[in-house]
Amino acid sequence: MQVVVIDDRADWMKKEDVWWVCFSRCPLYKKCSSHFGSNCKRLGGDKIPKVRDNDGSN
Repeated sequence: MQVVVIDDRADWMKKEDVWWVCFSRCPLYKKCSSHFGSNCKRLGGDKIPKVRDNDGSN
């Protein structure tokens, strides 16, 4: 038996799920400007996040 999962929620709900993964699991959340969620290299994905320096510049 094959099961197909369809996510028909609003786009803002999907974005909020990605944001929540970053917020709850990553210690660099406040310095990161990417917020890739589980696709982030730091959380096991393959996208490299962009992290700001201490002075707020890139």
